[in-house]
Amino acid sequence: MKDKYLSSLRTQLEEFQASKSEINDIVTDYEQLYEDAKSTGKTDEEVWNMLGDPKNAAYELIDTLKLKKEKSVRNKIIAITPFLSLIIFFVLGFYFELWNPGWMVFLLIPVTSIALHTRLKDGIVALSPFISVIAYLILGWGFDLWHPAWLVFLLIPMVSILLHTKLKEVFVAISPFVSVIVFILLGTYYNLWNPGWLVFLSIPMLGILNDKKVWKVIIYEAAFVISILFYLYMGYTYGEWRYGALGFALPVIVGIIFGDMHFVWDNRLEGRERSKAIFMVSVIVVSTAIFLGLGFALDGWAYAWQAFLFIPMVAIIAFDKVRFTALMPFIAVILFFSLGYFFDLFYISWLAFLLIPIVAIIENT
Repeated sequence: MKDKYLSSLRTQLEEFQASKSEINDIVTDYEQLYEDAKSTGKTDEEVWNMLGDPKNAAYELIDTLKLKKEKSVRNKIIAITPFLSLIIFFVLGFYFELWNPGWMVFLLIPVTSIALHTRLKDGIVALSPFISVIAYLILGWGFDLWHPAWLVFLLIPMVSILLHTKLKEVFVAISPFVSVIVFILLGTYYNLWNPGWLVFLSIPMLGILNDKKVWKVIIYEAAFVISILFYLYMGYTYGEWRYGALGFALPVIVGIIFGDMHFVWDNRLEGRERSKAIFMVSVIVVSTAIFLGLGFALDGWAYAWQAFLFIPMVAIIAFDKVRFTALMPFIAVILFFSLGYFFDLFYISWLAFLLIPIVAIIENT
């Protein structure tokens, strides 16, 4: 019975085109398993049932072998990426004087790892920060568009929303980001900060469309349209923007009448969790203020974007177990870019990225 089982297993593996060495290793292992089971007093039938039908066992084994092969190939590609990046970087630097932006080849290291070890949707989300950084730097160095090129970073949350949100909720979910983009572009290129801010009203107007009562939707939308027209009329006709703003009391009144608008202080978060939430909101506000302050006051759009890196760093520290491995990618980016930008050390500041694997090894060994 043992010989029959092993012969059947070998034949099935050969049909699946497994290599000779793999077949021999598997058959040897199963022979040992068979003998070990027999030594415990099991009958041939019991051993057969324990090991499973040879055909089914071969199916599972071949899937495992394929997975191991694919994983091995992926790991090899990932392992050689740092060396390929280093070679490309030095070639671009020594032969073409492209130390900057040649350093961007080092982004291939995390990008390759993400692309080969992540599911499609999650991979796209994970790659969006790198795509945003590359696009931002190209627009900045190539076209001196540090501002408003920083808007590309809004693609990060937008991509995540688009891939993980139901279709009917997508437009509402991305409307804040789209509104910010439109508002900044209108203000920057056409000096329409006012009435450009009206684009933010698209957020509640889109949200209202999800209400099942059509008559209610019509009344709300009409209230917003009337308010907007009144505001524009008073502003452009009489120059009285402040009085025109009184028109926005109309949708507020409608909301109060329908009972959709009320003021509540949410006390569900208590103690430490509430303090963390307040702290995070403060960090977001401060980071945004620093970014806008450096940008508008010192024209520092080229480096001010780094202020936003403190948001995920603080979130990791506040809401997760503090692990330097999780913080190092952000620290490495700050060190790399700051040394390169302020001291023209791009040709060597890339070494900051080596801190990521070094810290991971130290922390996990």
